[in-house]
Amino acid sequence: MHTGLELHQDQFAQALTDVNFIGPALATFKGDAELNRERFAFYRGNITAIWQQSCASAYPVLQKLLGANFFNDLARAYGRAYPSQSGDLTEFGAFMPAFINTLENCQPYAYLSDVAALEWLVHRAYYLKHAPPVTLAELATVPPDQLSDLHFQLQPCCALFESPWAVAKIWDAHQSDDPIFPDEISTTSTSLIWRHDWQSGWRVKVSQLSAGSFVALQALKAGENLGMALEKAFSADPEFAVQTELADWFQKQLIVSITP
Repeated sequence: MHTGLELHQDQFAQALTDVNFIGPALATFKGDAELNRERFAFYRGNITAIWQQSCASAYPVLQKLLGANFFNDLARAYGRAYPSQSGDLTEFGAFMPAFINTLENCQPYAYLSDVAALEWLVHRAYYLKHAPPVTLAELATVPPDQLSDLHFQLQPCCALFESPWAVAKIWDAHQSDDPIFPDEISTTSTSLIWRHDWQSGWRVKVSQLSAGSFVALQALKAGENLGMALEKAFSADPEFAVQTELADWFQKQLIVSITP
């Protein structure tokens, strides 16, 4: 049970997100009641603007898909349902994909939650650490008979995402000011979210992966050795091109350590 200062703080916080609680909150204020009401409305407006700006920063594609007005309403509803638990606003919005799944007016557009899930990984990748990468030349120093036993550690800022929708194509189409929505979106997509270091522009990228490359990177991320990862790759795609895919992984700076 809240008492004293805690009670006042709780009432203030509740009234910021729900106007029905404004009475108890205003009762703790001194001075002109009408002026206090105006001041409180200013606070409420500020927090709503913060929710909207934070969500727009994390979900720019979702904002384009929904339109500014609907998106702002979505951000306001999200803020009420999932109040921020951190002083770091980059963490606000983490539950947006799950929240979208609960909204009846989003149900006809089932791909929206997966677009949001992909965007959240892109958002997080921008802030996560980019460790010094291992080069392909370093891998070449390992004796061939030891390659299959190697374990690759992936970049902290890279992520893998699989969806029954063509979310990577949707995301890519909306990187321009004049997006063209893909003709076919009911296709499975396997994507890599990655980033080079700051010298290469620090821009997060989304690349579509072959089925073989996706399952191989999944296996490596889970701690399996290269031999097991390649075995899974060939099971998914008998024509998996090992040398080409390895070169691509290292070109994208995905590998940060190689251990036996």
